[in-house]
Amino acid sequence: MESGLSVGKVCIVEAANGTGTRREAIAWPSTDRNVAKNVMMLSRALQEATGIKLEDRVQVTPGGDVPVAEKVTVRDVSEGLEPLEDIERPHWEFFLKGRFEISEHIFPGLAFRDLSVSGPKRSFVVISVNGRNANVAKYSRSTLVELRDEDAAAEANMAPGKLEVHNVPGMQPQLDELNYFFSYFDVDFGRNVPRCSCGIVIEGSRGTGKSMLLKRIGASRWGDVVRIKSTDKATKIQECFTTALNQQRPTIILIDDFKRVTAHNQGAVDAIADGLDDLAEHAAIRNRRPNVVVVATCLDFLEDIPQYLQTEDRFDEYITLPIPTTTDRKEIIRSMKPNFSPEYFEQYISDVADRTHAYTGRDLKRLVIGAGKAADKRTKFVPTNEPLVWEDIKTALASVRPTAMHDIRLKPPTVRWNDIAGYSDVKDTLLKVFKQPKAGEDVLWKPPKGALMYGPPGCSKTMIAQAMATESGFNFFAVKGGELLNMYVGETERAIRKLFQRARDASPSIIFFDEIDSIVGSRSGSGGSATSGGIQAVGTLLTEMDGFEELGKVFVLAATNKPDSLDPALLRPGRFDELIYVPLPEEKTRETIWANKAIELKFEGSVDIPELARMTEGYSGAEIARICDRAFRDYRSDGGLDAMGTLVTAVASFPPRVSKDTVRQFEAWRVK
Repeated sequence: MESGLSVGKVCIVEAANGTGTRREAIAWPSTDRNVAKNVMMLSRALQEATGIKLEDRVQVTPGGDVPVAEKVTVRDVSEGLEPLEDIERPHWEFFLKGRFEISEHIFPGLAFRDLSVSGPKRSFVVISVNGRNANVAKYSRSTLVELRDEDAAAEANMAPGKLEVHNVPGMQPQLDELNYFFSYFDVDFGRNVPRCSCGIVIEGSRGTGKSMLLKRIGASRWGDVVRIKSTDKATKIQECFTTALNQQRPTIILIDDFKRVTAHNQGAVDAIADGLDDLAEHAAIRNRRPNVVVVATCLDFLEDIPQYLQTEDRFDEYITLPIPTTTDRKEIIRSMKPNFSPEYFEQYISDVADRTHAYTGRDLKRLVIGAGKAADKRTKFVPTNEPLVWEDIKTALASVRPTAMHDIRLKPPTVRWNDIAGYSDVKDTLLKVFKQPKAGEDVLWKPPKGALMYGPPGCSKTMIAQAMATESGFNFFAVKGGELLNMYVGETERAIRKLFQRARDASPSIIFFDEIDSIVGSRSGSGGSATSGGIQAVGTLLTEMDGFEELGKVFVLAATNKPDSLDPALLRPGRFDELIYVPLPEEKTRETIWANKAIELKFEGSVDIPELARMTEGYSGAEIARICDRAFRDYRSDGGLDAMGTLVTAVASFPPRVSKDTVRQFEAWRVK
């Protein structure tokens, strides 16, 4: 085409003398061979929208790609009719979407006259597209159509907005970071600086608000919005960056879920890398960032963004959207304006926030909706303005589980302290380790990060961990060391990092490593595995535990039968601060174990519990339980004639598995 125009792309049409309307249009070649090269033809719709008349002299300059219409504002201009009722608007908005789909391209001033759904015919005109009143965009199924009243025209004539995002409940620190990054656009650096990035990544678990934040950025009216999609080929992505860099208008390039968009498409990743390089080079040459910002989202920056994109001139910065805290949850729930009774409004908000650890903003929305559904069932779907009651909220709490925890069993088997015989000193130590300061209490001591229980096998270490979780009410992540091991390089470390991230999201929580020696044996090779995978696992675990100041209320509890095989670095202060010896049960504890098992298995007749306890010195609790189970089997098969005799026989046939030498080794390690 002439004048550097490209078929199907944006061009700028304005009066030749520089006065009057300046509008965007789309360039198409004329099919009329009799039209001179210096003559431009306008569609009737564009003529009506721009006011350009026959024989007017105009200037046409090339633009860029046609952006997608994110939001189209429409006004009812029907004459002699009553304004639309609120209940009618959704029907007309849906009907207009069909008309826009036929038109394909949308621009302010585009009119639809004498349309009929039901009732009298109505006419509509487009007031703004993406918050602007002189542009053009293409329709997509995600385009939002909104019917507005007279104030829509004023909105369309508003000046371009600032590149800022405000008023997102529960997200103020993250907004401050984001807006600080945005503040370096539209300004000179004031000094020579190395190449700097125009891109930033927003990471966070599902439901934390990444996509919502992208929409808010796109709605800022700072510039054109371009979304890179999974169907885009590398050439289109390259063209997107080139157009954004060369055109006069600011551009916001959005990539929602980077990993999904670029999956199995290395060309797309390379095109994004090249585009970011061009933007950074432009900034370095001109000492000013171009008016092009690139914002991507992902679940995990370090895993989902290729390492060669994590550079100072590509994606140098990322912002993490955490799982909301209790305070954040209150703010989020309050912003939803749930139908709580005014009398109990703040109390319900506080109570719900306290009960929704690990819930994201999306989960809280599902919870409020679920409470509404519960109320509908309670009132048998009779329309009513009656506020929600606490029973409705409890019903929703029982059915709405945190998104981040769908594949995690948060609660251990219900085990309580009184289910475990003896070990009062172990229980007391753990209660002190996991003690939580009261609200407003000044904490002068630094709480421990973790505790290691060690001792012979069968001494209730796992049950103690389960009871600790039950009694504290903390979410519980139980992992056997061997479950984390993976033959592939890096997979064990990745599993450890993901485990800690999940625990952060579900805090307050306990991570329990059973048989921890199987993954973090000594790196020197003495007594444990010194493979490269084991060495990397130790390093990863140390890194995660050293970062506990950022983890919040996450505690690590571990158990081992081989304390001498653990890497010494794990036992230094600041990691496993408490080393708790769980020995073989003493005589009084054995008496309690025998008595509990006798009741559980319903032994009848005379049973000398103290004598049985004396006979089983050196036995673990698990061994005593096994003896009882075997005796119960024999006792029933013999007709239950002599309970005590059956138990004595069972003890004699089942010697202790923990030798005295093994016990001495534990005692020696204890006093090191």
